[in-house]
Amino acid sequence: MARRLISPPIGLGLIGIEPLSGPRTVGAGANQSIGGFVQTFGAPFGLWRFRLTFHAMRGPEFRRYRGWITALHGGANATRWSFCDPDKITHQEAGVNATDREVRDGQPWSNGMPWSNGENWGTSRPQVPLAAPAALSDTVITLADEFWGHSLLGGEYIGFFPFHLGLYIITEVIEPGTYRIWPSLRKAATTDDFCTLDPTLAMRLETEESATADRSLQVAEGASVTMVEVLDYDVREYFAG
Repeated sequence: MARRLISPPIGLGLIGIEPLSGPRTVGAGANQSIGGFVQTFGAPFGLWRFRLTFHAMRGPEFRRYRGWITALHGGANATRWSFCDPDKITHQEAGVNATDREVRDGQPWSNGMPWSNGENWGTSRPQVPLAAPAALSDTVITLADEFWGHSLLGGEYIGFFPFHLGLYIITEVIEPGTYRIWPSLRKAATTDDFCTLDPTLAMRLETEESATADRSLQVAEGASVTMVEVLDYDVREYFAG
């Protein structure tokens, strides 16, 4: 049976994000010269691992949740995960010309009218094009001087699109617009690609015991999943959409 890449239920109530692993090194060591200078070395590697915790659920929401974790088949299948960063820069810091109320409630058409369903346009943070291409496994990227491209401070979560599954964190501002990231690029990026503050990656259950679905008679509380990243090129080779 072919492996599948599935989507989580829409609106699943996430209340906790716990990173379980960060940068590690393989082959780490040190060399010391006659003059006493010590040079350390090591190759960074590793996959993202997260424990995600959800709010109390009941009824249709819990049914969708347990259907989703069952479809993951203990890690045999993977899921697209749009990463939520509660600490990302504000819409205004990202270059959006909108008030807090307009961000919260959305904006109507230019004639002041909403969509036919009564909803306004949603407000999102803009994307920034790459100023230079970057190869698979690169750890330095360069962004164009547009919107927030030259104003990141470090610690921001980013991703790329189109057709790029990966989550990266800015670890160093080399100069405005040029950033060191971890992990290394899961897929090459070109100047036709864009950097986003709303990254999407692929993840799978770490083990068969990595999802909980405890249910009391009143409500399901404390539901959580422990997931590990699936690399972009593995998704494209082994998983069906």
